[in-house]
Amino acid sequence: MRRHALDRTADGGTHNPVESPAPGGSGCDTECGRGVVYLVRHGETHSNRLQRYAGCSEEPLTQSGREQIRALAERLRSHQIGEIWTSEIARARESADILAHILGVPTGVEHRLNEMRMGPWEGFSETEVAERFPEAYALWCRAPDQLRMDGRETLAAVAWRMASALEDAAARASSVLFATHVAPIRCGLLTALGLPLRYYRRLTVENAACFVLDEEGAHRLENGHSVITELTGDGFERPSSSVSKL
Repeated sequence: MRRHALDRTADGGTHNPVESPAPGGSGCDTECGRGVVYLVRHGETHSNRLQRYAGCSEEPLTQSGREQIRALAERLRSHQIGEIWTSEIARARESADILAHILGVPTGVEHRLNEMRMGPWEGFSETEVAERFPEAYALWCRAPDQLRMDGRETLAAVAWRMASALEDAAARASSVLFATHVAPIRCGLLTALGLPLRYYRRLTVENAACFVLDEEGAHRLENGHSVITELTGDGFERPSSSVSKL
């Protein structure tokens, strides 16, 4: 396996979204979770139900979304998470607050975990985007890493900020959970695993999905399935309807 972003520790970086020291202190080793990052997508929102690009919308979670995050928190109780970093966007912050309350850990807001800026697509459904921006949407489906639009963040830009956040998190004294969004999760995992951003749309990221990234690679919390196998292994090709499009 290629070396990934978590193999490189931050070199004296000053960024620290949580002011208080992470639980465990400086003497905590890998058995306490150092270098392990959990990447969690926020719970369901109304826009998710409509397959709408929510972007920076301040809409809250649905009741189902809150229940999804509570269920995830119960599964995470035994995982020795030391702190939670959350996107600035409301749906991620609400998810982080639920997780922090149940797990009893501190949270900090981290702008590098924000959802990708969607520019002119924000607020539109998948169908509406395909109708209004047919050429750009066709490129997004075929080669998402090549799409450039005024006001819209590129996958490379998202990957750059996520790689930076992952390096900082990996240097913490205990494991860190990111409460974030589809694009940061996909770009962060692809970059950490040394895979091309053109694989972006191959990875399904459902609401409240949780991925565990450590020195061994990345896997899904719920079933232990390897992310790199899901992205590159035999039998990967699936009907497009089974892959989350947003």
